[in-house]
Amino acid sequence: MAGERLLIFQTHGVLHPHRTYAPLFFALTAAAMDLKVAVWFSMEGVTQLRKGAAERIELEAGSGVTLAHWLRQAQEAGVELMACAHAMGVEKMTEADLIDGVRIVGVAGALDRCLEADRVMYF
Repeated sequence: MAGERLLIFQTHGVLHPHRTYAPLFFALTAAAMDLKVAVWFSMEGVTQLRKGAAERIELEAGSGVTLAHWLRQAQEAGVELMACAHAMGVEKMTEADLIDGVRIVGVAGALDRCLEADRVMYF
């Protein structure tokens, strides 16, 4: 299994904070299992990647553990974070709005990743 590629599609964002964590849990676990992991944030999912947004989202209120913490952990574990170019336009976001380390990838690029991945998950 080591070295296999996993692509995770994340379509939920800051308006549904309880749906933002599971893809990152899976991504971190897969990275710990030596899989090559990428998460493509599409639709409302790109809102998580807006500077300052993830710092305001806690899975458990009062825990102090924010979505920003999980995004940083994912990046530190080698998980590639990608933002959908079209969804960014819909959400009125530009490259300058994104947290550091996020690549902008269009639909064709995401489809290429799907075809190259060993497994694909969708949230």
